[in-house]
Amino acid sequence: MKRLQNRVAESGLSLPVTAVGALCVWMAAGLFIHPLWLQLACFVLAVYLMVEMSNSNALLRIRSRMVSVSFMTLMCTISPLFGSLSSALTQVFVIISTLLLLSTYQDKSSPGRVFYAFLFVGLASITFVQMLLLLPLLWLLMATQLQSLSWRSFFASLLGTTLPYWLASPWLIFQRDISLLADHFSQLATFQVPSDYSSIAPGLWVAYALMVVLTAIGIVSFWHHSYEDKIRIRLLYGFFTWMSSVFLLLVVLQPSHFDPLIRLAIVFASPLTAHFLALTYTRITNIMFIVIAALAALVTIWNLISEWISPLF
Repeated sequence: MKRLQNRVAESGLSLPVTAVGALCVWMAAGLFIHPLWLQLACFVLAVYLMVEMSNSNALLRIRSRMVSVSFMTLMCTISPLFGSLSSALTQVFVIISTLLLLSTYQDKSSPGRVFYAFLFVGLASITFVQMLLLLPLLWLLMATQLQSLSWRSFFASLLGTTLPYWLASPWLIFQRDISLLADHFSQLATFQVPSDYSSIAPGLWVAYALMVVLTAIGIVSFWHHSYEDKIRIRLLYGFFTWMSSVFLLLVVLQPSHFDPLIRLAIVFASPLTAHFLALTYTRITNIMFIVIAALAALVTIWNLISEWISPLF
């Protein structure tokens, strides 16, 4: 028996309807008032890349667009952050890098794709330098989950990550302003004590809490039903589990970087959430689906209203 949850998950209308809703959220967030067109372009590109990630890796056993639907829904809950172009670029770079990394599964003779994957990690580190601190985690996941780490791919990753800086250095030397590069890397040595959470709006923390709950439900649900998926899919979802958990933890440890970190957490939480919403069939999960949809809508409306009234105070 197909319930509402399953009809929505398998419907071809889910993606365009959600896209229209997301566009309405962007307009309500001030698309025509503030210069948000580049940010919207990044959002559209990110959605397309999430569709490609789901399709090329067969993340769901059924024909469903729930990965991209989950991504758009979660992004709409953090509408006050739509204005950050650097964070939007970081998110796009990380998705492209992830797409390339997933394509190296069990292929240790793919230094070319690894090079390009880490080239986008390097680009992401230009807009969010703390991405460089995640290199050991990426290497570990390449070795354990993707099973694609070799000496050749390791050195290819180093070359790819440093290439953007090699290309930028001559221009900085010509401009006689190496201090920009030094200041950029100096941020890596700065670890702020996570004491000031008040700088983040309450609505954004509610969105974060919703994401934590959805990620936890997705992880538990996937591993409870993991026997139904191929080994390859299990390992890919292991990759998503580690990445989403790390980014969600970093949000709490470094609230000053809330914007880029929550966006990256959404990238890896979306497949986990989609797997639960698309591939469970019980009455309880159908009720949970309705509750999740209602909560996401309420959080989105809350943050939009908060954004509208905040200039008045």
